[in-house]
Amino acid sequence: MQIRYKIAIQFTIIVAIILLIFSAIVFLRAESQRKKNFYDRLQARSNTTARLLVDVQEFTPRLLKLMDSNSSLRLPDEEVFVYNFRNELLYTNVEKRANYLNNHLLEMVRKEGRVTFESNQRQVIGILFEGKFDRFVVIASATDSVGIEQKENLIKTLAIGLLSGILITIALGVFFASQALKPIQSVNEEISRITAHNLKKRLDEGNGKDEIAALAVNFNSMLHRLEMAFIQQKQFVSQASHELRTPLAALKTEVQVGLDEEYSAKEYQQILNNILNDTERLIQLSNGLLQLAKATDDGEKFTFEVLRTEDILLNAQKTVQQIHQDYRITFDFEIIPEEDNLTLIEGNQVLLENLFVNLLENACKYSANQQANILLSFDKKYCIVKIQDKGIGISKSDLPNIFNPFYRARNTNNIKGFGVGLSVAKHIIELHNGIIQVKSKLNLGTEFVVKIPHQ
Repeated sequence: MQIRYKIAIQFTIIVAIILLIFSAIVFLRAESQRKKNFYDRLQARSNTTARLLVDVQEFTPRLLKLMDSNSSLRLPDEEVFVYNFRNELLYTNVEKRANYLNNHLLEMVRKEGRVTFESNQRQVIGILFEGKFDRFVVIASATDSVGIEQKENLIKTLAIGLLSGILITIALGVFFASQALKPIQSVNEEISRITAHNLKKRLDEGNGKDEIAALAVNFNSMLHRLEMAFIQQKQFVSQASHELRTPLAALKTEVQVGLDEEYSAKEYQQILNNILNDTERLIQLSNGLLQLAKATDDGEKFTFEVLRTEDILLNAQKTVQQIHQDYRITFDFEIIPEEDNLTLIEGNQVLLENLFVNLLENACKYSANQQANILLSFDKKYCIVKIQDKGIGISKSDLPNIFNPFYRARNTNNIKGFGVGLSVAKHIIELHNGIIQVKSKLNLGTEFVVKIPHQ
């Protein structure tokens, strides 16, 4: 079902409920007033009958009955019964005793003073007259035929008004919902024209003040991120293809050289060593790509636990020095923690160790003395790890791009690498809601600052 019809239905239901409540209140109020007015008329007839019987000696029950039958004030189907203190019938204007009359009713009237109720569409009133009336009880009843007819007309009028109101509300609801949703329809049409080939296209943001404008702004922001992701993906595929092509081409060349001519055992050994080096380079590149793919996965796939930052750093230091025995790494506390829990963080141990292994390998690899220094400190929110080297540094023009996949600074061309490690490190930090920063000066060294929220 379209939203405009859902809105119209919801609006109609609300209005229908309001109209129904209003109609019910009007009906109940009118019905209550009708009954009250008719009971007042019955009471007036009862008072008149009682006074004529008691105060005017010339009036006998027979004469009063004759007057009642010819009176213009007589109510429809009127019945009047007058009883003395012994519950003896003194007067009635009808021949047949009413079925609602009994001693229980008379006693109730004597006790309450005034009783009203309904019986078979008749309104009945019982009144006690004391003092000079010698505790007379007058029971009067009649049918409010005019009031009942007016009630039925009121019900019809309210029903017609309710149905008319609902129909008008449906029509107006659909109209106004359609008008309100026109901007969304326009946005939808614009979105349908955006494809993977024209991600530069943006939605019209209108006045920039209402909810539709906010939706367009947010969608444009998403389009920008999507466009950047497509560009990065294309760059990644292009760069990965280039990086893979180089060792594969070298492998092919070495194999062709070995097949073209016959060589000595020593020369074949040299060819095989070259093939081995290119194979190792391919393995390193594949491992880097796997790490990058793993780091860019959804964080929910990884198990997070409470870890000690110093333990992760010591494990990373040990791993690097086992792989590269000529690398030298020092580790120290920049600030000594007064409490043990200040170095506790929540994270995935494997990912965090990979992060620091990458940073330490880079620090040592690009330093002339192949040395790196680790400093651990903390503040109110973060555990702070600084990894410093005194290497070749990074130029200001290269700094904004060093976390992009396969990007390498221009002064690193003579050093082996693929430009994957820092991209992996950045994604790992983002998974841990952390921050990674870099400070560097050419030929003086580089400092990476990693901040991870502590427990």
